[in-house]
Amino acid sequence: MAETDRGSRESSRISDKERFRYIGFEVFPGTPKDLFKNQAEKDKFVESVRTRRQSDETLRDACTLMEERVSGGERLVLAVASVVMFLALFLPWYSAYVERQEQVPAQPQAAINVEVEAVQPDSLAVKVGDSLTAALPAQAGQPAATAGAGTSHHGQRANEEIITQHQQRKKVVKDVTRVSGLGAFALIGSAGGYVFSSGFVLILTALLMIVYGLLCIALPAANLYTLYGLKGTPEERALRLKKQLRHNWIPLIILVVVFLLSLVGADYGFNPADTYTSVGDSYGIATIFNTLSLGIFVALAASILVAVKGVEI
Repeated sequence: MAETDRGSRESSRISDKERFRYIGFEVFPGTPKDLFKNQAEKDKFVESVRTRRQSDETLRDACTLMEERVSGGERLVLAVASVVMFLALFLPWYSAYVERQEQVPAQPQAAINVEVEAVQPDSLAVKVGDSLTAALPAQAGQPAATAGAGTSHHGQRANEEIITQHQQRKKVVKDVTRVSGLGAFALIGSAGGYVFSSGFVLILTALLMIVYGLLCIALPAANLYTLYGLKGTPEERALRLKKQLRHNWIPLIILVVVFLLSLVGADYGFNPADTYTSVGDSYGIATIFNTLSLGIFVALAASILVAVKGVEI
């Protein structure tokens, strides 16, 4: 009975040929080809398998688990971005201007040749070109025609007069003052008196921007140390680098909070007319756009680049 059952099970098994045919939904619909081109290739592969079994290696040669998470090129990009974040402190961070008016020298307008013809004893006709334009009363001892603040020049003929007009104009000039990130720290004692005498919103904004400037020193130093100063296995260094790079989101968070505070606004504790025209009559979103300069946004772009890499690790 047992032999009968064993024979029935062996007869129900599929052959190797049928197995190759139906694996993977007929990957091999026909007769499968030999995996090796010749016997020498087969012997070489078998020998490599035996050698690997005798070793302690348990992973495949091309296993992605053993690849380094942060390559040398990526470390170089992160290092350059960190250095740029620090160098941004030497660029202009804040700018303000004062508007003043200047008198532009008067420019003479085009001269007009006016031909004067006698019409009546007590009046004169002013003729420009060939058309008669007006009849003006004439008085003895006075010029025949004037034009506003124009100056009269008599020609060779007694009935011709040249009128030249002058127009005074005013020009608005902006005297711009720019301060770098490092220079802003030096101005805390002087300009800080104006800021910290104002409302809570402006005081909190000033404190946040001071922290922003300090982060442009601390974050690059921490990034470079984590990139090249840590010891341990590649996995341990990659995990610590991932935690460190997350901190580079803080400058972006600070700027977002600063913009939100500017929407709330605040009154100045000083007379803005005595400082800069660009700050406006009160603190608001327009003040932010008129004050923040290139260096802040360069540092922000570098910190975002570093932080995004921390997400990828």
